[in-house]
Amino acid sequence: MYGSKSNYFYQTEDKLKTSLKKMKLFLYLKDYKTTEQKVYGKAFKFFMNNPHKFDGATIVKDLYDLKGLDIDAMLHDYHFVNYNVGSSFTWKWKADWLFAKGNERKGKGLYSAYSRFAGLTIAGVYFVPYTYIMRGKIREWQKQAFTEDFNTISRN
Repeated sequence: MYGSKSNYFYQTEDKLKTSLKKMKLFLYLKDYKTTEQKVYGKAFKFFMNNPHKFDGATIVKDLYDLKGLDIDAMLHDYHFVNYNVGSSFTWKWKADWLFAKGNERKGKGLYSAYSRFAGLTIAGVYFVPYTYIMRGKIREWQKQAFTEDFNTISRN
């Protein structure tokens, strides 16, 4: 999102592979199923290959799951960048909701999770029309791919 910047994925490949393993272990310890871990892993690998597309968490920088990385913010960015969910109020709301639920599930606190969700919802009034104009509407394949991620993670 606008106003944030992260160099996290500009680390060496070895460090990133180690971080990917740590992320999977972290998710396992938080009781995420293998299928759910794979969704986060897919986002992580996307940003390993496209580090310039990752901007990290906006405003709240102290909710890292790994040193320097909020994995829910990473997944949220992935959904915006790869699936263009920001060009639709409906799809953006679902991505924001998944982000909030991920924060809650990882124990970051209800206030943190849902105040971030509220902020994202309010920002959508301006963000969605801008994204729609700049990037176009969400395509059918993007809807299907995001829905698969959403259904996989939101089952719990």
